[in-house]
Amino acid sequence: MQDTKKELGPLHCLYFIYYSFTKNTDENHNNSQIHKIITYLNEWTKDVKTSEAIISETMDWIQETKLSQHESLNTMVSMVDYLNKENTFSLIQKEFILLNIREIARSDGDFSEIEKKYHDLLSFHFGLSLRVSACSKQEIKEAAQKVERKKIGFKISRN
Repeated sequence: MQDTKKELGPLHCLYFIYYSFTKNTDENHNNSQIHKIITYLNEWTKDVKTSEAIISETMDWIQETKLSQHESLNTMVSMVDYLNKENTFSLIQKEFILLNIREIARSDGDFSEIEKKYHDLLSFHFGLSLRVSACSKQEIKEAAQKVERKKIGFKISRN
């Protein structure tokens, strides 16, 4: 086996955003949330095998890098910035991602204030004005300015 450097693709980023959102905002995350994430990824890929490969590669990268919660947030925001720079998603698709985030958050029966704040932070970085938290625009802007951008990419083994 040879290690090769593979850059994250847009769908890897999307999965990481969904997964990291769930892991970092809800210490009691559960199977209903993970099931929602997989369902939404399948909707984006339109192919279960592609989704499984994306999940596997991304999870391998997550385990290899061992990101702290703070680093995970920074990486998640960097991925949103990457998706914006690559013009990967249209305005409607960005709004759909945030809708998925809200539905993932609510799938355990509780849409907590921390989940709402993370949603608003992602919305800010997508350049959207969709807010659901009690935070003011200024608080979201200040939180966004504190995020350190991280270089994204990961290594996987290929045969």
